[in-house]
Amino acid sequence: MEDNAWTIQQREQQAVDAYCQKHGIEQFMEELVSEYLSERPKDLTPKEFFAQKLRTQLGDEVSPTGQVPSSARQLFEATKKIMSEIVPKETIRVIIEESLKLLSCDRISLFVFDKRLEMLVLNASNLEQPIRVRPGQGIAGKVFRSGQMVNIADCYSDPQFDQSFDKESGYRTQSLLAIPIVDFGGTLLGVIQAINKLGDAGKSFGPTDEILLGNLADQVSVALQNAEFYRAAIVSSERATALLQMMQFMTQDLGAQSLMLSVATHASELVRADRCTVFLVDDRAGELISIANESGQEIRLPKSYGIAGECASQNKLIVIDDAYEDARFDPESDKGYRTRSIIAVPVKRPPAKDSVCAVIQMINKQDFDDEIGRFDEEDVQVLETLATFVATQLAESTLLVSAAKHGKGHDTLEAMPEHVPEHRGSFRSPRHNDATMKAVIEEEEEED
Repeated sequence: MEDNAWTIQQREQQAVDAYCQKHGIEQFMEELVSEYLSERPKDLTPKEFFAQKLRTQLGDEVSPTGQVPSSARQLFEATKKIMSEIVPKETIRVIIEESLKLLSCDRISLFVFDKRLEMLVLNASNLEQPIRVRPGQGIAGKVFRSGQMVNIADCYSDPQFDQSFDKESGYRTQSLLAIPIVDFGGTLLGVIQAINKLGDAGKSFGPTDEILLGNLADQVSVALQNAEFYRAAIVSSERATALLQMMQFMTQDLGAQSLMLSVATHASELVRADRCTVFLVDDRAGELISIANESGQEIRLPKSYGIAGECASQNKLIVIDDAYEDARFDPESDKGYRTRSIIAVPVKRPPAKDSVCAVIQMINKQDFDDEIGRFDEEDVQVLETLATFVATQLAESTLLVSAAKHGKGHDTLEAMPEHVPEHRGSFRSPRHNDATMKAVIEEEEEED
């Protein structure tokens, strides 16, 4: 037992000696002690002297009188300005501006993870519009994946660095410091990256820069979360307002055509979609019926046509993130327009809800950075709630009631006037205008 204990003690001592030798700890301590004995300061204890020397070596100008280092003051001022913003775009702008001054570097890049897109959204001091980066792509993507800081003194000698961007832009990245942004729960929110330390030629980011950017990243995490809460509150408020306006309009005694136009006019505001089309289902004729935006005339399609047709025929919700990657989408239908994200929600005929009386189709989710995003679970919940309300209104509409009285059943829309315009391009239409809707309502009132 004694030999074993002695052996373990020897190994531990060898490990400590190797660590001290690797990091130059013995030499470092000798230099500190030699400086203290050489200067023999009267107003500082050894501990205070050693602390001052360490901070000085890290780049902070600490005076014997205990004044706050200039870098600490800069960090405080940067934090104060960042935390004073709550609007998402302004928050990002201030983070970039203050980081540039604090780190004294040429460029700052802020990567914020978007859970809905599962992408890092890059905002940078040299970019007019944000771009999207996949987690794991580039050095910032790897920092996000690993959660570990990266400090590169010479990027072109580091195999991790991708030189393709520099070659395309003509810019030369010399030094780089990237630090993960982590909230208090340990969740990764993004990455803040500083490029090309200013000052002496070839100067890289030092330990002080790492400390400053690391502390700033903690404050950035709080600011980003506050901005996200603000964004969510605004979205909820806009949705509630749009839904209230729509319901107020739809409580009127509307015909099917004006009801369709009302939904198409206001529904896109609920989920920030670029386009919205509502299709009525005529089971007897085997057709989908929509209203053209420009003329107020109806458009008839085969019930099995396209995404809306599948939604109607199979009574199912369809959400597509990238239309061109989905075999059900016909790219030929895009004429001077690029369809990316699609959501088609069935309006289920009450009370059994075993068949579909209409389809609400949205195209191209508009994100807050004006990029095209994907429809998320919140959008699905809002549109399904809307679909339930529309189903009730359609069941009580004068059009369907009239059809039922004539013994045609609940699955026919023959009472709808026959206007079949020539089809050119896509059957999708942009947001319908109020003038068209008003004209349709007046036409229905005259027919009644």
